[in-house]
Amino acid sequence: MRDDDEVEKPPFISMADPGSFARYTLDERFPRIIDSVMAPRSGGEEAELAALRAQIPDGRISDPFARDGCPVAGYDPGAFDAGGLAAWRGEIAKYSGLSWTRLPFYFAESYLYLRILLACGYYDKASRYFQKDPYENLKEDELDHFLASEGMENMAAAFTQTPRSHAQDMFAPALLFMLKANRIDLSNTEVARLGRQLILSSSRDDLIVDHTDSLARRVGASRRLHIILDNAGAELAADLIFTWLYLASDPARQIVLHAKKDPTFVSDALKKDIYKTAAKLKSRPSLKSIGKDIETFIMQGRLRAADHFFWNGPRHFPAMPEDLRRDIAGADITLLKGDANFRRMTEDRHWPFNTNLETLTSWFPGTYAILRTLKSETATDIPEELSARLTRTDPGWLTNGRWGFVRLVPYTE
Repeated sequence: MRDDDEVEKPPFISMADPGSFARYTLDERFPRIIDSVMAPRSGGEEAELAALRAQIPDGRISDPFARDGCPVAGYDPGAFDAGGLAAWRGEIAKYSGLSWTRLPFYFAESYLYLRILLACGYYDKASRYFQKDPYENLKEDELDHFLASEGMENMAAAFTQTPRSHAQDMFAPALLFMLKANRIDLSNTEVARLGRQLILSSSRDDLIVDHTDSLARRVGASRRLHIILDNAGAELAADLIFTWLYLASDPARQIVLHAKKDPTFVSDALKKDIYKTAAKLKSRPSLKSIGKDIETFIMQGRLRAADHFFWNGPRHFPAMPEDLRRDIAGADITLLKGDANFRRMTEDRHWPFNTNLETLTSWFPGTYAILRTLKSETATDIPEELSARLTRTDPGWLTNGRWGFVRLVPYTE
């Protein structure tokens, strides 16, 4: 396996790419996301959000942490980890003074969500919205709707009625459930709408890369597993059902769930969302045993909920801080959920679709797997003839949320 430094890197996916999903996000999705947060607010926070909306797409970005000429309301420096603040200011300095149309796609998205939190008063102790998740109601409504569905009742029965001695037989269905639930992304309403229709489907016809069975075997042979979470709501419920299945099947097993430190990307999971979701599971008769066991696993220390400034940050995963690398290196396998985590693993670049993912990620400190619904214009491990056929038969295949990707990458020293 070659070192990453030997791989010639193509350009970042950019907001300037004409006709791209990135440009559509800038022109259409960004304003809608700001509007959804602005609706219930008034006064200074509403004005700050309106000013942010007016900047897009032609305004110039600047450092919101600079006291002189700060474009947003005040913030409490103590609300930011020193490493997180340094990472933000370092990345912002690379692009300060540029218009939004000239930004790399991932940086633009992460910067937008930072600016939304600052404008909402999330980091301002003087604000009535200090430390209040602006997306909390959306996430809770989505979770309640999902848990109340008949299909969820049937899915729960399939897992809870399986004897624990045969729990490992359910790893593949549980992993597939985790993947299908990744479609319900509240930052992308079109994909979420499709996801609600397909979340309980057991079909694998929509998997472009399918390592589900080999991943299930690898998970079954493991004792320490980490999951880098994506969305709260239905997806986090699916993740916790898998977590319960994994831990209940062997008392020697442990799991770490890595959540965002602060709310971002609308429905991304926070540490508090893990506890809330477990409580919601416990409140449903068909899921009560799962919710109670999850809470017990937390008390026993077999399930650890963790957060870190890096998951919210603007940097890609090769820049992962050393403390996170050490933590993840202790896992037998790490599951990375969702599109944004995949984008950060591959630096959100215009890689040829047939690029081998292993050649790009030899720096990762252990065996890992990607469980991803395609929602952006970057992909790997897809033969040229397949990508050509998909482009011909389903022109929106990269971004419409229909297609899935389960990719196991064994660690090689």
